[in-house]
Amino acid sequence: MIARIAAVTLGALSLAGTAAAARDGCHEVEGAFTAVTLPPGGACPSPIFCTLGVLSGDLAGTYFFSVSGFGPGGDLLAASTITLENGAVIEGSDTSVLHPDGTFTTTVNVVGGTRQYAHAAGQIVAEGAFTADGTAGTYAGEICLGRHGTD
Repeated sequence: MIARIAAVTLGALSLAGTAAAARDGCHEVEGAFTAVTLPPGGACPSPIFCTLGVLSGDLAGTYFFSVSGFGPGGDLLAASTITLENGAVIEGSDTSVLHPDGTFTTTVNVVGGTRQYAHAAGQIVAEGAFTADGTAGTYAGEICLGRHGTD
């Protein structure tokens, strides 16, 4: 009997946690990416460079990253567009720190998008390295979907 009560209590607690996460509209995301580098011109509107890549994991789809300039500390300033497999779009305002060993850390500040991401906010951090024709690495973060009346 005690085991049955414990099982029911644990089940109720796990459902309460899921309901709270859904109510808050925040979701942890993680996965991997690969990309090719595009030079300025043509498909790349940046005067510096762009990347066009594929995401796997929680944000499976494609992404486009366009560098717009440099921050005061030499960090790259950029914009990214993630297009999920279902067609929804997530827009980001990015900062990338380039490390001397050929690796980088990009922080994507989610600023909106389409569908459920129209009023989204959050942050995704991508850790990666430059490859012969682009970049590769992993990402992790949290996206919070906008809530009616509190956006």
